[in-house]
Amino acid sequence: MDALIIGGGIAGLVAARHLTEAGLSVTLLEARDRLGGRIYTESTGEFLVELGAEFVHGRPDEILAIAAEGATPIVPVQGSFRRKINGEWADAGHLLERIDRLFAKLPAKEPDESFQYYLDRSGEDDEVKLHAQQYVEGFHAADPSVVSARSLRRDREAEEAIKGDRQYRIGNGYQSLVQTVTERIDRTRCDILMNTAVHEIVWRPGQAIVRAGLTEYLAPRAIITLPLGVLKSGSVAFSPALPAKQNAMSFLEMGPVVRVSLCFQEKFWERDLKMADLSFLFTDDPLFPTWWTSNPLPFPVLTGWAAGPNAKAHTGHSKDEIVASAVQSLARIMKISQSDLERQVTGSFTHDWQADPFSRGAYSYAAVGGIDAAAKLAEPVANTLYFAGEATNSDGYNGTVHGAIATGLRAANELLQSFQDSKRKRA
Repeated sequence: MDALIIGGGIAGLVAARHLTEAGLSVTLLEARDRLGGRIYTESTGEFLVELGAEFVHGRPDEILAIAAEGATPIVPVQGSFRRKINGEWADAGHLLERIDRLFAKLPAKEPDESFQYYLDRSGEDDEVKLHAQQYVEGFHAADPSVVSARSLRRDREAEEAIKGDRQYRIGNGYQSLVQTVTERIDRTRCDILMNTAVHEIVWRPGQAIVRAGLTEYLAPRAIITLPLGVLKSGSVAFSPALPAKQNAMSFLEMGPVVRVSLCFQEKFWERDLKMADLSFLFTDDPLFPTWWTSNPLPFPVLTGWAAGPNAKAHTGHSKDEIVASAVQSLARIMKISQSDLERQVTGSFTHDWQADPFSRGAYSYAAVGGIDAAAKLAEPVANTLYFAGEATNSDGYNGTVHGAIATGLRAANELLQSFQDSKRKRA
């Protein structure tokens, strides 16, 4: 065996495909009973529901290429963005423009500071400050008093490079991308082992011993694609320890997210003219402040999103409790009785990524002083250990599927270069 890959999310799968295409022999170890990691698509039998990644941000080549291979449709999100504050409809466009101008002035080279500190001295009025803060909490799943202002500037510029102001959906579910990549892995050169949770990695230059249960796997090199939350938890031990990685991770945080998708017999909300072409709805509801429809897909689904501090309100609650909170939230926002709304619900889906031992959070962000932390986390160790996954993306695409794909390719290429250098030395 030439290499081990730890983690069967999109980064690990892309790495496995790339390495096997180059002729290497690989074993991929996945803790879950499914592939995809934080890409997780369920089906009601009539339509699809995303429990993890849902949107394609802009036009990233990494996703477009895989979608083209699998003849997978990518459709633009359509409909209007609306606000409902204190139970009343409010203009969204003007406020969003002011918030966009605020983010355009984020510091690029000055000493780093938290977004909250930047916001407090911005001179903007309270409404703009409040909604900019809620945007950072909701979209980035970040604590405004912790997240790096410079990293938010970098992320914004990266999004602009791929037209990230436009959102798209995978027409037949994000899991179809996982399937496309998996089908193109040369299985004569790759063993994929499910339900194989790694708990220890013992390494020395030129050798990695990976322990899962009572079984050991040995290879000269290993790619680690574990989520940041898992790495920070210590549930996978490195021997010897990796202090440089620990230091890098001290400047990175895992953002919490709770999402609930409520399924209905029909799109009853479209009877209200204010919601007839709804795409996103931003509110001041304390439980689930953000909601969106499936537009342009025809599915009768409303998804509630609680991130950052709002997600913490649901921590430790059961699925039934979280769904009940979502129903309460939506009933308040739509000004209908909870019982009337419940009668129209045909199904509900949620997944607690914070409680998931193989994720321990939704996606990463950089804390103050952490502008280089992802790059340091990504650095190979002794031409033996390589690191991938969205938290290792230093190009401004952390927290995205295309960012994770890029890191899987990067780590695979680093390993291949080391492999080829080693062959030349032996020749």
